[in-house]
Amino acid sequence: MTHSTKNKVYFCSLLVVSVIWLVVFPKPVSNYAPLVFMLSTFPFFMFNYYAKLIDFSNRLKTIQPDLFQKHVVDYGYAFKRKIVRVGLFHKNHDFENLEDIALREMYLLCRQSLQLGLLSFVIFPVLGIACIVIGY
Repeated sequence: MTHSTKNKVYFCSLLVVSVIWLVVFPKPVSNYAPLVFMLSTFPFFMFNYYAKLIDFSNRLKTIQPDLFQKHVVDYGYAFKRKIVRVGLFHKNHDFENLEDIALREMYLLCRQSLQLGLLSFVIFPVLGIACIVIGY
């Protein structure tokens, strides 16, 4: 099983467990389902995104320095000229068409971790509202 599949399975299983938790358990216990979902998904995927981004940027810098220079972004003093922009809403065609399979997989994992992290941030209030609606 690849890392991207494991990430999706982890996210979906926690979402299903949280929804079941909301429906099955009584009101005082079911109030914690959105919080448990948020604390177990958002930090995991955002830290994973950060680690994959640093690793991807370093490998891209050594393997294809011209592509690194094209996409490098200054994120303040600490990360000046060290990190590339992965892109959340649009696909980067240069990174999508990388010839190095391991480097391309790192890009896809980085992008997927960012998407799942932000999706968990959006699902948290939805679960909170569902918790309130189901309780009445």
